Amino acid sequence: MKKALPFFIVAILCVAAAIRYFRPEVTEMADASDDEAYTIADIDQPVPHAVLPTLDGDWMDMGSYKGKVLLINFWATWCPPCRNEMPELIKLEEEFASQGFTIVGIAVDDQGEESVKTFVQTKHFRVDGSSASINFPVLLGQDEISREFGFEGELPTSILVTRDAREVKIIRGPLKAKELSSVIRRLL
Repeated sequence: MKKALPFFIVAILCVAAAIRYFRPEVTEMADASDDEAYTIADIDQPVPHAVLPTLDGDWMDMGSYKGKVLLINFWATWCPPCRNEMPELIKLEEEFASQGFTIVGIAVDDQGEESVKTFVQTKHFRVDGSSASINFPVLLGQDEISREFGFEGELPTSILVTRDAREVKIIRGPLKAKELSSVIRRLL
């Protein structure tokens, strides 16, 4: 009996650690099906100065997007709601890119640059009946900089930015392109 007690305690700790480790992904999937998980809030703050790594090993200064309406999308390859919203993002980029709009994806993957790069280069999505790949730049997120933008860890999260580099909307949860299109048109 005395020998079984330490084993039992270790087993309980392992189960608790496993539940804590796997819970975020389960929560994200549950949030994706719940319409209340989707929120758009008004914000008014300047875009922080940030230089982030690209998938090609270069660096991108976020200030270079000043003059464009910008949607910054925080996502991860392992996040089901993030993958599910990719066709919507691709459609928005196709619809508004010629009018001074762009999307910048910021991958906050724990699995590293290689998994993000492989995902972006190989994954295709169904968009209006055809196969399409990600058609906007993807940068690699860094915790401190991501928090400065307003990202608090919930995936996906998108931030809409005006031409004069002010954050005006934060969308928590998978975005709905139809609702966002009218806001984008007003900013263009």
